[in-house]
Amino acid sequence: MTPVLWPVTVIGAALGGSIGGVPGGIFGAVLGHALDRHWQLQRWSDLPRRCRELLGREASFEQVLFLCLGRLAKADGRVLPAHLQLARDLMQQYRFDEAARLQAMQWFNQGKLPSKRLTPLVRRLLKREPARIAELLDCCWRMALADGVLGPHERALLHEWGGQAGMGRAEQQRMHQRHQRGYSRGDSGSAGAGSQSGVGSAPVANRDRLKEAASLLEVGLDAPPEQIKRAYRRQLSRHHPDKLIARGGSERDPGLAGERIHLIQEAYELIKRYRGFR
Repeated sequence: MTPVLWPVTVIGAALGGSIGGVPGGIFGAVLGHALDRHWQLQRWSDLPRRCRELLGREASFEQVLFLCLGRLAKADGRVLPAHLQLARDLMQQYRFDEAARLQAMQWFNQGKLPSKRLTPLVRRLLKREPARIAELLDCCWRMALADGVLGPHERALLHEWGGQAGMGRAEQQRMHQRHQRGYSRGDSGSAGAGSQSGVGSAPVANRDRLKEAASLLEVGLDAPPEQIKRAYRRQLSRHHPDKLIARGGSERDPGLAGERIHLIQEAYELIKRYRGFR
């Protein structure tokens, strides 16, 4: 187990001790420890990254994400309740505590300002964390289509950020179609409150689809990728037509077994896109 070495605690104790002796060292250590916990610093290697973030030179994944979401929500007019609901859904998805939610909303509001340049932040993030490209863009497409309409400014932003990630137009079109279908399914099933507000229920539909996919694979949505892959392979094996017939189960019809396997494959692809792994 890696020992926790609170860097600002050590720095605070050393500076305080050099200035005020033992009382100063104790005071500096207490203050430094509070900063370590607030900035989530547990090792010396975390310190340069946090300093770059504070100087605005390096933004975390969550910061870039909610800045981009705010820009998309405001891109083609006013922010709608569906945009705000999706932002809240994502905060819950990432298990933000109260302080993190307040910070995310601040980033979301900053992103709405046209003076905030986001493309350089996206470019640096994707260069630093290429494994999270799919995750970032998937959330952005969800926000762009939260109201069921992809406006010209939203489209331009998504194409620009997709280009930074090396995503071609064909792949972006597939992502557009996938999320548009998700919105249509959610909207058609909510003729009450959804049609009354005029914004649909795409965030709820997406969340429900993910829960159904995880249930079908019998795995937690936040499980490690290798565990999800094992669950997928296990379900494919369990529902293979030959094994079902050998067990004398009720699903003797190969057509039913094939349909089940197709659902399992769709569920796995959905979770892969959501989690951003291959």
